[in-house]
Amino acid sequence: MGDLIKQISAKAKAINIINSCVCGLHFESAEKYIELYHNKFEDFLGYNELKRELQRVRVESLTPKR
Repeated sequence: MGDLIKQISAKAKAINIINSCVCGLHFESAEKYIELYHNKFEDFLGYNELKRELQRVRVESLTPKR
């Protein structure tokens, strides 16, 4: 049960990290955190969700604001 709570907490932290990215270095760090998450918890579904979210935020950061 404790591992599940740690996993949920780590995934929430990853989402917060992703949403705080504003430059290339931030995105690289978020990518490394996602890899660490995957290596620790072996959660393929969560890993892919985080990768998609990172990609969405990366594209959104490149889109000009109106």
